[in-house]
Amino acid sequence: MPGENRFAIGAGVVALVAGIAVLAAAGGGTAATIAAAMLFGISGIAFVSLVFLIVGQSEERDRRRRPGG
Repeated sequence: MPGENRFAIGAGVVALVAGIAVLAAAGGGTAATIAAAMLFGISGIAFVSLVFLIVGQSEERDRRRRPGG
């Protein structure tokens, strides 16, 4: 697995766990709920970016295998 993939997975997991921790520790405060939502959003962005990265990598591998199309 390339390093870029590991980074995207790590960033997504860290943001997700941090969002859950903030939400659990806050007990329903407005600022904590907003912070948790932001962390969940960052996590979602990281995971969607990972999907696009994996698709792009597979296209590059296909182009290398068949240079003429």
